Amino acid sequence: MFFRNKKLAVCLILLFLVSIGCTRINSAQGWSGALINGSHLILTSMDGHIMVLDKQTGKHHWKPDLIRVNEKEEDKRASYGIPVVSKGIVFVGVYDGKIQAIEEDTGRIVETEVVSDDFEIIGGPLISNNKLYIGSSDGVLRSYILDFSNEQVSFNDDWEFKVGGEIWSTPVVSDGILIITSLDHNIYAIEEDTGELIWKSATGGAIAATPLVYNDTVYVGSFDSVFYAFDLPTGEEKWTFEKASNWYWGKPAIGGETIYIPSLDGKLYALDANSGRKEWELETEGAIVGSPAIVADMVVIGSTDGEIRIVEANSGELLGSCDVGKSIESPITSEGSDVYFSVRDHSVRAITIKPNGNPDEKWDAPYFSNLLKDDKSPQPSDWSPDC
Repeated sequence: MFFRNKKLAVCLILLFLVSIGCTRINSAQGWSGALINGSHLILTSMDGHIMVLDKQTGKHHWKPDLIRVNEKEEDKRASYGIPVVSKGIVFVGVYDGKIQAIEEDTGRIVETEVVSDDFEIIGGPLISNNKLYIGSSDGVLRSYILDFSNEQVSFNDDWEFKVGGEIWSTPVVSDGILIITSLDHNIYAIEEDTGELIWKSATGGAIAATPLVYNDTVYVGSFDSVFYAFDLPTGEEKWTFEKASNWYWGKPAIGGETIYIPSLDGKLYALDANSGRKEWELETEGAIVGSPAIVADMVVIGSTDGEIRIVEANSGELLGSCDVGKSIESPITSEGSDVYFSVRDHSVRAITIKPNGNPDEKWDAPYFSNLLKDDKSPQPSDWSPDC
């Protein structure tokens, strides 16, 4: 299935019709997840800023710049996929069909690669073996050979692989095999070096979720409300989980022999990774759009109900929570006992999870990117902690 109605595509991205209907969207607003790179937290804001923040304090390393787009494409100043970094360069897939390369230490725009003038990029880029892979809504996965020289980066065409529908997810790689998903209902395994098809397997619906590969198994959820496990070498279906009542968008997380899958039905399901047997479920008051994170023996998940929840990984028992007041749609990124995520109030949050599951705000104040337009401090001095 090929979605070429751009307003419909934006509406599906922004909540997949979880709420009642789809109103007119004047501009795309991304919910990029965060990448941790050394002392930096790298992400894009919902109002189109590329940000490199100090992960300990939340202060910006350099004043964030807006994603560069043409004047006619101001409504496409957004990014949904998680950025990647290679050799000090940050790569961001932009909704207007371009890849922007930014110097991590200075914010200098190094290069802008036009992937497509007519189609959007929704998933993030993947870098492996000095190649960058990215899919777009024209249904093409592209491979570029990256050339770093003279403080610049060049994108050299390598190969393209065409599928039967739009690609909204981020590709993943394991043992030289690239895995991509598509709105054409299929999941594809492709030879990383050549772009040749190894296998493709069908689901009962469009797939926007980024898959997870673990122990020679590919895990992914579909718009048919079914979660699948496929054999990585052959594409053979291992098992399915059919108890969810809505679609899947977020990438699952795995810990030990348990896989944690977020659904737009508002539930986080814990399944045995080998059999698909349900171990427990956690219900929220909203949709779960983003991916969970594992912190020690706990799982952290956000919801569109505005609450971040911390549950015991083995039992699903709720240990702690924090109401941040606005919808959480981004993936949760974790490092040690700290988690990072963005909120629909234009903020980036950092929370430390105590061993008993109680959350504490890590920074003196969240980082509010929308305050930059008025030259205000993005971290309010009079902030009262939510957690």
